[in-house]
Amino acid sequence: MGSYYSGRAGSLILDDKPVAKVRDWSIEMNVDLLDATTLGDFVRTQHPSTKSATGSCTLLYYRLDSSENTAYKEFTALLSKIMHTGKITRSDMVTLKLRVGSGNPDASRGDDTIELNAFITNASIAVTNGELTAVPVQFTVDGDWLGVINSTF
Repeated sequence: MGSYYSGRAGSLILDDKPVAKVRDWSIEMNVDLLDATTLGDFVRTQHPSTKSATGSCTLLYYRLDSSENTAYKEFTALLSKIMHTGKITRSDMVTLKLRVGSGNPDASRGDDTIELNAFITNASIAVTNGELTAVPVQFTVDGDWLGVINSTF
């Protein structure tokens, strides 16, 4: 029997370390099409061209204290890829793993992780009285997927 997942099972991993306090993440994949319709055709013909992807996540402004597991990176490691002095270079690219499920693949369910290299293209900090401080982040995928969701059927 299949399984449904809730957002609680999802996670975001930055350079092989889980990012603490992620509210949500999403990814949008696109394929550009080239129009190959010629004179006299009655229907459009398309050919696939390049593919691309962009995504976003919302982090909560959170700093680990000394008693917490340091296997979790502070959200500032991700934010610092765009918010630093000097120019942005290829060394600012990050490797992200977007997990839908637990991240523990097994033969009966496959792997529910999307892995990619990306540049952080937008980040903001929103402070509102009476609410947790949110840090919306947007990214653009660089190159092809490093890993994709695999099914077993």
